[in-house]
Amino acid sequence: RESPGCRAPRGYDGAMHDADEPLAVLDAEGMPTGEVKPRSEVHRDGDWHRAFHLWIVNADGYVLLQRRSRSKDLAGGKVDVSVAGHLRVGETILDAVREAEEEVGLVVRPGDLAFLGTIASERVYSQDADGIDAIDREHQDVYAVRCDWPLERYTLDCGEVDVLYEIPLAAALRYFRDGGHVPVAGHDCMDRVNNALLVPHDRIEQALEGTLRSLAWLQAWHADPDAWTHPDESPA
Repeated sequence: RESPGCRAPRGYDGAMHDADEPLAVLDAEGMPTGEVKPRSEVHRDGDWHRAFHLWIVNADGYVLLQRRSRSKDLAGGKVDVSVAGHLRVGETILDAVREAEEEVGLVVRPGDLAFLGTIASERVYSQDADGIDAIDREHQDVYAVRCDWPLERYTLDCGEVDVLYEIPLAAALRYFRDGGHVPVAGHDCMDRVNNALLVPHDRIEQALEGTLRSLAWLQAWHADPDAWTHPDESPA
């Protein structure tokens, strides 16, 4: 029997990833402008758009962090939220949960999720090696889900995620706040044990503020899900 929030995909054979997926352009308050642009142009022009962030945490308070594939165009090889993705034009949370299946092989239903809040995130990237600059402005709808799977149960898409780590929530908060060196258990997309020592350079510097805010919400929710009330924000 699956744990709440944990369902294995049935017949899932991978996802098609489109560098130019169509995104709805939003205004600074998160409202649709009516304009639709390819992801590459959205990042080039610094347009606001909507994203889905999912934190996976188990009953013992261990949260999952992903190491992004090194082939990703932004923050490749960096440590990030458990699951993340864009909402394509016309999509809702019913569609966004596909990211969990695509990235880590976890089928999540909207009813499994706890909404934590929405973060307006602005990240400026300069990639001197390739001469690529990007401005990533997202309204990130942040959710949590409880799953008690061991690391080896997850199935990672190597095009999206190199390694999945687990770390106590308190240690994750300290790491993203203070840096330091943190040992973590890991399992990679080639189905191998891949434990690591996370260092400050592994963090996405542009995302630290939002990551800390999300983890603080997650810690409060995990401590008492029934008493949790999210901030006065809601996804569009």
